[in-house]
Amino acid sequence: MAIEIEPVKKRTSLKENIALIFSVVVLLICFGLYFYFSQVVLAQKQSEASKLSAELASLGQEDVKAKEDELALAGKYISDFKILLENNPKPLAFFTAFQKWAHPKIVYSGFSIDIPARKITMAGRTSGFQNVMQQIAVLDKETTIESYQISNIGLSEGGGVMFSLDVFLKPEILK
Repeated sequence: MAIEIEPVKKRTSLKENIALIFSVVVLLICFGLYFYFSQVVLAQKQSEASKLSAELASLGQEDVKAKEDELALAGKYISDFKILLENNPKPLAFFTAFQKWAHPKIVYSGFSIDIPARKITMAGRTSGFQNVMQQIAVLDKETTIESYQISNIGLSEGGGVMFSLDVFLKPEILK
């Protein structure tokens, strides 16, 4: 008699079948999600990113262009002011000379400078006529003054003396 040896068929349990089917379903869902996110969502996000990048680049260019225009305008103003400053006489030399010959007890105000005529008009106020006489003596000795004229001499309400002084300067003072 011959004995047949037949392999024993292993019976799979229902739990193993369910676990296998569940694993396959989860694997398919994972592949589906990966495909969806890599093809659809990622493509949308890349297009949004490229649009935002282009918009940001254009905003930056507009901003840079606006700043360039602003700087060009400022450069024009600076060059215009430079021309004015270089071509106009400087009254600062007058004030330096004025400090040398102005009497310390006389208060000058209301300066009017006529550079082409080299004429300076100012109003003076002091406590008495003696200070005015001393100022005239100083003006006579001053070498930077071509001529001067004192007018409107009178007493003020407070007891002081008020006058107007027109001074004609030599040309080198206002150069």
